[in-house]
Amino acid sequence: MKTHLVLRIGEIFLKGSNRHMFMNQLEKNIRRALHRHADVRLHRFHGRYTVTCEPGQQEAVIGVLSRIFGLTSISPAVVVEPQFQTLSDTALTLVQALPQKPVSFCVKARRTDKRLPYTSLDLEREVGGVIHETCHIPVDLTHPDLLVEIHAGQDLSFVCVNRHAAPGGLPVGISGRLEVLLSGGIDSPVALWMMLKRGATVNATSFYSPPWVGEEARQKVEALCRDLRPWGGPNKLHMVAYGEVQKRLRECRPHKLATVLYRRMMMRTAGLIAQDNRALALVTGESLGQVASQTMHNLIAIEQASPLPVLRPLLGFDKYQTVELAQQIGTYETSIIPCADSCTLFAPEHPETHAHMDEVERAEEGLDLRAMALELARNAVCVKFSEEVPRPQFS
Repeated sequence: MKTHLVLRIGEIFLKGSNRHMFMNQLEKNIRRALHRHADVRLHRFHGRYTVTCEPGQQEAVIGVLSRIFGLTSISPAVVVEPQFQTLSDTALTLVQALPQKPVSFCVKARRTDKRLPYTSLDLEREVGGVIHETCHIPVDLTHPDLLVEIHAGQDLSFVCVNRHAAPGGLPVGISGRLEVLLSGGIDSPVALWMMLKRGATVNATSFYSPPWVGEEARQKVEALCRDLRPWGGPNKLHMVAYGEVQKRLRECRPHKLATVLYRRMMMRTAGLIAQDNRALALVTGESLGQVASQTMHNLIAIEQASPLPVLRPLLGFDKYQTVELAQQIGTYETSIIPCADSCTLFAPEHPETHAHMDEVERAEEGLDLRAMALELARNAVCVKFSEEVPRPQFS
């Protein structure tokens, strides 16, 4: 006997005449995510999806679906005939079989087949009354501990009592391409995840500084990418060997501007890689005022070196919010592995916090900034998580 799962969408319902584009992308993503699971079938009906699978596959399939953006929840469901008594008996049986008695409950019914001789309200009242009288569970229509859902339709009728959360948002691939500046820290993986949630197709660029920063830094960033792959990205990672250029920038004066100059060169290089990937913008994990390079003055000075717009989804977050989200999405444990990185290498003891563009431009005088960025981009090593790809071409 097949297990049925009911999938729900949220924000996509707010779309107008282009809703079909979002639904088609979501369906494509679901099919791609489930392709490794044999005998799993996806069906669309009345703005929802159902998945059928073998009982032994249910837990694994729910695990996959719970990381697909665009879905808001998944419920195992019992499919039955739409007779009133059958729906009522099935709901009661499911509630009685729960491992723990709920504190309160509510019945929510939807009758889409208008030929049936009862209304949605009839179902809610009668089934709720049976459960209340039999199981002695209080009714709470506002904040129930348990929600019993009944759908009575022409094509499909079912009852479900459990919801597994899904992330919501928009399906990955609907909002264009972005390039994320990904470090081995806590913040940038969360920023990448947030842009996946808004439907972006995401690639990543990361900087490491051999020989001063070893291979463990590169391996850590690759591990973070693999942590994020079940959510839909990144597809590719460009690793940029930054040490020699960083050493040259360290010689610029005043030395207090070094961190700003490092970040500006990162923006130039990542921008070239992003343009080669046909990305529309760069993304960083910066949060206003969190560290010296992230003051308002410094963010403005750094962004002016980018050939593309810079998106900062964490700009208004504090560190506690970012850590909490990192723990929820599964990147935190990798992010806190001790490892040196390019962001702290050759950092000035007293970094500038109020950079002014005239001073920054004087510090960069005499450097062929574009040539340096082009060389970094050309020599970047590209890791594709499904298959190897050649190095990109720049001009």
